[in-house]
Amino acid sequence: MTPEEKIIAILRRHGVDLVLALPCDRNKNLYEAMIRQFPSVELSREEEGAGIAAGALMAGARPVMLIQNSGLGNMINALASLTRHYNFALPILMSWRGRESETIEAQRWMGEYVPRIMRAMDIPCHEIRTPGEIDQLDATLSGVFAHDEIRGYLFEPSVWKGSAFAPRPAPPPVFTPPRPFDEPFPEARLTRFELLQEISGALAGKAVVCNLGAPCKELYAVRHQPSNFYMLGSMGLTTPIALGMALRTDKTVVAIDGDGSVLMNPTTLATVARYNPGHLIILLVDNGAYGSTGDQTTAAAICSDLGAVARGFGVANVVRTADSAAVARAIMEHDRKGTLFIHAICRPGSAQVPNIPLTPAQIRESVSAFLRT
Repeated sequence: MTPEEKIIAILRRHGVDLVLALPCDRNKNLYEAMIRQFPSVELSREEEGAGIAAGALMAGARPVMLIQNSGLGNMINALASLTRHYNFALPILMSWRGRESETIEAQRWMGEYVPRIMRAMDIPCHEIRTPGEIDQLDATLSGVFAHDEIRGYLFEPSVWKGSAFAPRPAPPPVFTPPRPFDEPFPEARLTRFELLQEISGALAGKAVVCNLGAPCKELYAVRHQPSNFYMLGSMGLTTPIALGMALRTDKTVVAIDGDGSVLMNPTTLATVARYNPGHLIILLVDNGAYGSTGDQTTAAAICSDLGAVARGFGVANVVRTADSAAVARAIMEHDRKGTLFIHAICRPGSAQVPNIPLTPAQIRESVSAFLRT
């Protein structure tokens, strides 16, 4: 059995049913095999993988990530303020660049730093240097899911030396160019809080993932329900969490995202377009401001058309409006034939509402119960 076949057998034995991956030339054969033998998401950025994993796990999945070790640097905050904060399980398989036979000098620093970063974050990390040491994955993977752990596995290139494993080549992709999107910008009428008040009925009974800070507090005040996932950190991961849910449930999932959040992690829109779940709705509340930090101006108020960005990344169904009735109607009448992106133009400003009186565990358990019913 080759090292690649051994790893795949271990993952199957432990019930892994979702792979979230970015490629590395050191483990490219394992990458090709995993994304073809498991339900998978080929990521645009490692950070979004933490969000997708969280959403999918709440809906009953057992996810694993496959990345290059340098990608750990792109997801440190997500691991701390999302994965650890809510106690989501996440095994992370990493190729260990900067080590044996490394030809790119820039890789060497992260090769040195990654084990130290993992120790500083109290994340157990296994250094796997030979095919025989792959057994560490088998010995610990059950505990990751049983005890809601984050655990890293660093694979040196020597693990793959001499392997005869050869995955089948992938079929060539077919590019479908997106249609232009040049709808005019309507004049903003409502604040985000006023919009939420007027569309609250359309959100009833749906899984709702809400952007952190003021948006979460406003949603709690307007339409608290057991199916609301309130983000307490990890700006930029609203839509990835919702995508993870939508990949593992048939229930309608609504992401209430913001322009500042989307600007922080816009490539998730490419991942959304690539997998295009029909029961996912992204409600982008674009008020041109970082509302939770004092209404500082975002690029969306000056030069960035996020509706056109979504279309450019390949989201076919984009609606732009400032009318709350149109937003509610779009949510209620969505035909589930592809992801819907609602670009809702709003005025800046946040309502003075109380903090959310829920713990991360309460939020997670409530949403998990809803998604798995």
